[in-house]
Amino acid sequence: MRTVRCNGTAPGKAPKATNYADIKDQGRIPYAKATAEKTPDTAKGTVTTGTSRGMGAMLRGGDFTIC
Repeated sequence: MRTVRCNGTAPGKAPKATNYADIKDQGRIPYAKATAEKTPDTAKGTVTTGTSRGMGAMLRGGDFTIC
């Protein structure tokens, strides 16, 4: 079997987590608070149809459907 040997010292301690971004010589920007969001109901899908414009729609057919 092959092994990988790495010489060196153990890594130092990681910095503590903060609730802001500290930009050098410009100050701190607080991170956004976590909030619960209402998710859409995907069981009731909607179908959207329309006519494309541009990008060669006249040559390729200009209708589209989004489910």
